[in-house]
Amino acid sequence: MNPHTFANLLLRWAENQNRDLPWKGIKDPYKIWLSEIILQQTRVEQGMPYYHKFVANYPSVHDLALASEDDVLKCWEGLGYYSRARNLHHTAKYISNNLSGKFPTHYEGLLLLKGVGPYTAAAIASFAYEEKKAVIDGNVKRLVSRILGITDPIESSAAISLLDNFTEKAIQDVSPSMFNQALMDHGATVCKPKNPLCIQCVFSPYCKALQQDQVTVIPVKSAKVTQTKRWFHFFDFVLPDDQTILQKRSGQDIWKGLYELPGLEAEVIKLEVLISNIEQTYGVSKDLIKIDKVNDIPLNQKLTHRIVLATFYKVTVNKVPDKINENQYLVKRSEISTFAFPKIITDYIKSNI
Repeated sequence: MNPHTFANLLLRWAENQNRDLPWKGIKDPYKIWLSEIILQQTRVEQGMPYYHKFVANYPSVHDLALASEDDVLKCWEGLGYYSRARNLHHTAKYISNNLSGKFPTHYEGLLLLKGVGPYTAAAIASFAYEEKKAVIDGNVKRLVSRILGITDPIESSAAISLLDNFTEKAIQDVSPSMFNQALMDHGATVCKPKNPLCIQCVFSPYCKALQQDQVTVIPVKSAKVTQTKRWFHFFDFVLPDDQTILQKRSGQDIWKGLYELPGLEAEVIKLEVLISNIEQTYGVSKDLIKIDKVNDIPLNQKLTHRIVLATFYKVTVNKVPDKINENQYLVKRSEISTFAFPKIITDYIKSNI
């Protein structure tokens, strides 16, 4: 199939579609950028409430730049991949402070922003400025690789080169924003990962995957990432005056910038070891410590490269500890929901605090 025919058929199909999305058809680069960052590795249905929340809380890039990182992470809570939120905040401050609130108006300039890759840069450039840059996300990769019958792994350089060349040629003689929106809509609603609507598809006569009975195997995925396991034991402190202890994660480990309950990381750990750790770390006599295991079966959270398993303990202490680490805070238990936590701790809090 030649790119020119592909573009014409795609836009003809799009004329009769009405996929209602809050960011569809807008020219504001800030809102386009917000939507694209939120939708990275996130389904539209899950991301839409977050988009509305960010636009309501931070109507402009200046508003987002002025927010604290804690507030931004709290607004992001539940979406996962928190580096996206930190990059979002970093870039907002850069655009507000260094570019007077103005986004770069070309693809190459957008690529220089932290957290903005080729897909997001192409989306902003085409939707806001009508630059002829094709967006290539998972939906587009699936659609075009099936039509062209690409059997190389979809993330391989050979497959990426074929996708880039085809879509760049296809976009040249049409409206970039209309073309890219139609690309994403078709991939999301017709050429779906499972049970694609091949009978309804305008590309059926041209689709090599359909002709060769390979729709279920194209796009070809790379080898799966091996997930390692990490075990955590978290202390839910119950202290006088309705207080508890939280700590903020730092460094380059998982959940950077989020809050968590203090604790230890180990696959198996004896109760007496936990009590001894609390006694030594917080300067509390073990006679004042009452510890109860909350869950016998660990809660689990699946991340990209690892599976987190967590056991929680209710730790009742009849005095405020003499020692609190510098990255730890005494907070009211009634105010704990105002902090941003990893999902696994949020799930525990909802049921136990």
